[in-house]
Amino acid sequence: MLLDTTYGLQTDEPDLIPTRITEIALDFYAMKRLLVLFVASVSFVTVTGVAQAQFAPPGDRFRPDAVSALIARVHEDLNRGYGIWRLGHGDRGRLNHAEHQLQDFARHWHGGRFDQRHLDEAIGSIQHVVDSNHLAGRERDALWNDVDELRRMRAAYEHHQIGYR
Repeated sequence: MLLDTTYGLQTDEPDLIPTRITEIALDFYAMKRLLVLFVASVSFVTVTGVAQAQFAPPGDRFRPDAVSALIARVHEDLNRGYGIWRLGHGDRGRLNHAEHQLQDFARHWHGGRFDQRHLDEAIGSIQHVVDSNHLAGRERDALWNDVDELRRMRAAYEHHQIGYR
């Protein structure tokens, strides 16, 4: 019986030692691949769970895609209002700034970050224009409802109903 002291293998046939070493190496690499696959799977599940916890519960009105739809609705309501209201240059600038703030907010919210500063500035700008002008009609009511929805989203965040959990 031959003994390969390097790998601790015993065999009656010396030609089998390299074959057995190759089998051990292949088993090692197969196990290594399985381990890497397992770690990658666990990491993916963990990251997915954390990402879901950052947002609102499934089906909630404050999910990132729903927030994007709300911001698109604000944009549409403002565009309809621009055709009817007689706004000064300063008020139109405030509303344009508010739209940019809302777009930045939506982009950050899609990335998992609730940027309250952008949301607060947008709400304040729109509220200022609504309060300081005699806006009338469906467009004003629609814009008022949009601002209320943005406030509800902010309140949900402040009460830890959405955002990081």
